[in-house]
Amino acid sequence: MNLTVISGSRADYGLLEWPLKCLREDPFFSIAEVKIWGHSAAQALEAMTQHLAENTPDFVLLLGDRFEILSAAIAAHLQRIPIAHIGGGDVSQGSYDDAMRYCISRLASLHFATSRDSVDRLAALGYGGVHLVGNPAVDYIRHAPWQKPRPTQDRYVVVAYYPETIDDTVDLEAVKTAIAGRNAIWITPNRDRGVERIPEGYTFSHDDFLNLIVYADEFIGNSSAMLYEAPELGVKTTMLGKRQQGRVVPWGDGKCSERIIKILKEQK
Repeated sequence: MNLTVISGSRADYGLLEWPLKCLREDPFFSIAEVKIWGHSAAQALEAMTQHLAENTPDFVLLLGDRFEILSAAIAAHLQRIPIAHIGGGDVSQGSYDDAMRYCISRLASLHFATSRDSVDRLAALGYGGVHLVGNPAVDYIRHAPWQKPRPTQDRYVVVAYYPETIDDTVDLEAVKTAIAGRNAIWITPNRDRGVERIPEGYTFSHDDFLNLIVYADEFIGNSSAMLYEAPELGVKTTMLGKRQQGRVVPWGDGKCSERIIKILKEQK
C-alpha cells in the first residue's frame, strides 16, 4: 500500500512518531511522509494538492484537528484519495479546532478513535469504519528509548498555554497565579490567533519534551499533551480555562500502532 502520512505540527508528529516507525518497518507499506508545519491553511492546501497529484497514494493517514490537517483532508478528498483519521470524535469546546475535527471526520472513511466516548460520538453521526485504536502517545512512551537521566536537580514547572480560539481568550493572570513563585519553563505556543500575547517560550524535540515534563513538579496550561502524554508519565497537571473543555484522557495500552496497521492492511 502506498501511504502518505501527514503531520501539521511538531505536536502532531510526536503522536505519530511510533505509528510511523512501525509503518516504515512493515514491507506491506510504501511510506511518503509530509510535514506541513507552520503553513497557513492556503499554503497547506496548495502543498498537499501538489504532493497528492504527484504521488497518488492509496490512502492518506493524518492525525488531529488543526487547520493545516483540514486543508490536507480537503486536498485528499478532492482527489478521491481515502483518508484515515486519528483522533476523530474528540471534543475541545474552547477552540475552533473542534469544528475542524468534525469536518475532517466527515471527509474520512476510516476513523481511528482514541477513546470509547469518541467512538460513540462518531457512531452517533452515522459514520462507518470507526475503530477504537487507543492513544498513539502511549505507544511511544512505553516502547521508545526516550528517557534520559534528570539533567538538573533544580525544581521547575512546565507551561504550555495557548489562546482559547473560540473567543480569543488569553488569561495570563490565571497562568501567573498557577506558577507564582516557581521557576517556569514555557513551551512555544501554536500559531493560533492571539498567540502574540503569550510569551514565546522554547521549542523542544519530542524526546526532550517528554524528559522535560516527566521531571517537572507540575505541567500547567491548556495543551492536549496534558491529556495525551502527561497521564501516562504520571505528571501532575493543572488545566486552565476551557480550550480542552469536554476532552477526556484517551485510552491506551501501547498497541495503538498495531491496530492501525492491521486495519489499514484490511483495506486492500
